[in-house]
Amino acid sequence: MKKRIRTADDVDFINHTALIDSKIIHIKTTPSKSGKTHFYWNKSRAELIVGSKIHFPVPSLAHLERYRKPCFDMGRDEIQVGDSVIWFFGKVIQPVLCATVIGITRSNGEKFLRLLPNHPESVIQETWARYERSRFFLVSNNKADRYRAPPNTIFAAYQDELDKVEEIYGPIRSQRLVLRYLMDNSLSMGEKAFLNCHLELFKGIYPWAGTYRKIEVVVTDRQHPTLHPQKVAQAMQEFCRDFSNKYLRLVGNNRERMLNALVYAHKELAWIHPFEDGNGRTIRLYLELVATTRGFGFDLTASMSSKKKKRYYHFAVRKAIQGYPDILTALLNRALI
Repeated sequence: MKKRIRTADDVDFINHTALIDSKIIHIKTTPSKSGKTHFYWNKSRAELIVGSKIHFPVPSLAHLERYRKPCFDMGRDEIQVGDSVIWFFGKVIQPVLCATVIGITRSNGEKFLRLLPNHPESVIQETWARYERSRFFLVSNNKADRYRAPPNTIFAAYQDELDKVEEIYGPIRSQRLVLRYLMDNSLSMGEKAFLNCHLELFKGIYPWAGTYRKIEVVVTDRQHPTLHPQKVAQAMQEFCRDFSNKYLRLVGNNRERMLNALVYAHKELAWIHPFEDGNGRTIRLYLELVATTRGFGFDLTASMSSKKKKRYYHFAVRKAIQGYPDILTALLNRALI
C-alpha cells in the first residue's frame, strides 16, 4: 500500500475541493540530517506536523515543488508550502498580508503561491499571489512556538508577524523622517518631533501610534515601574521645556554638551515611558534626530547588535534612571560621531 498518493496535476492547494474530505495532507519533503523529512498539514488544526502517527494512505501535494533547504532552516530564502509569510500587497485596502502558504502553481513561466490569511478578519481572503522575491518574507515554518499578537491594524495574528513588519518598516521610515527634518529648518525638536518619531515607526501597524499611553506599563520581566499614565502628558511638556532651555539651546557645536543633552533626554524619556510600546526605538530615533539636525552623527546599532549587548544597554538605561548615568554616557559617547 502506498503511504502517499499523488494528487491530480490541477489539485495544487490544500483547500481544493478535491481534498475536502482529507484531514491530513502530505505537503512537502525537505532535506534533513537523516536524509529527508516528510511534512503533513493537519487541516482541522491548521498546523504543520512531521510524519508520525499518520493514518495512511494520504493525498500528497509534494510533487508540486522540490525543496533544497531543510524546513527548519529559518535563514533560508526559499518559501515553502506550509510556511507563514508576509506578502507586501502594497494597496491601501491592506498594505501587507500575513498568511500561510497552502499551495503552489505555475503559469506562463511564473510561480504563484496560494495564501491563506492567518487572521480571520483579514480584508484580503484566500488568494493566489504571483511570487516576487522582494515582496515575500519568511516569518515562521509553523513548527516553532508562536504567540498571539496584540490588537493591530495590519491583521497580524502572531507576534512574530508584527516583529517582521516593524523590522522591515523601521529603517526605511526612520531615514525618511531624519531627511525630512534635515531639509526643513523650521521643524523644532519639541514634543511634536518626539510624537512624530513614534508615529512614523508604528503608523498603519497599531491604533495607538503617535499617542501617549493610557494604561500602566511595567518594563521587562523584572517589573520595573514607569510613570503613572495620567502624569505622562504633563511630564512630557515639562521634559520638552527643560530639554530645550537647559540643554539644546546651549549645545552649539560643542560635543560634550551634545552628549550631556542626549544622556539627559534618554534617561528622562525612559522613565516617563510615554507609549504603550515601542518606547526604546522611538527614543533612539529621537536622539538620532536631535544629533543629526545639529551636525553630529549618531549610531547606536553597535549597542543593539546582539542579545548580550542589548541586555547591557537596557541595564545602562535602568542605572541612569536610578541616578547612575555613567554607563549610559559611555554608550552614547561611542554612538555620537
